[in-house]
Amino acid sequence: MERDTDDKVEPSYDELKQFLAFYTERYLNIETVPLEKRPIASLDELEKTRPKAAAAGLRQAINDCIEMSLHFNNSDIEILDNDLRELGIVTISTLRRLYSKTYKRILSRGKIKNDTELHFIKNVLNDPTPKASDEIEKLEEMIAVYEER
Repeated sequence: MERDTDDKVEPSYDELKQFLAFYTERYLNIETVPLEKRPIASLDELEKTRPKAAAAGLRQAINDCIEMSLHFNNSDIEILDNDLRELGIVTISTLRRLYSKTYKRILSRGKIKNDTELHFIKNVLNDPTPKASDEIEKLEEMIAVYEER
């Protein structure tokens, strides 16, 4: 199932929760954590009594996943995005584009400062999730300027 979205549509609560479930299973060492204390189980409990707090907690957990993924190399992101896409789950590249402070900082600065930022921007650009044409142009221009150095 391919996610149909545009550059302005935020993923739903359920889509974010699916991402968190996938990400925590793959990247966090939770085997020793009791089932009821794992992130999704904790979120499920919170949803029953404090839905607004659950939504805020989920958003913070997504931000934490984005920040943890900043050290991933280009091929790690491609593999992760492909695996997520195959399952119909929003990609890390899309989440980075929508929520990442790093992405917003690079965009507002208008230039790429180092190779880490270059790979970050390339991953966002290469993610097939639809983006506005002006955003694509800006990203391509920033990459070209950086690579000319």
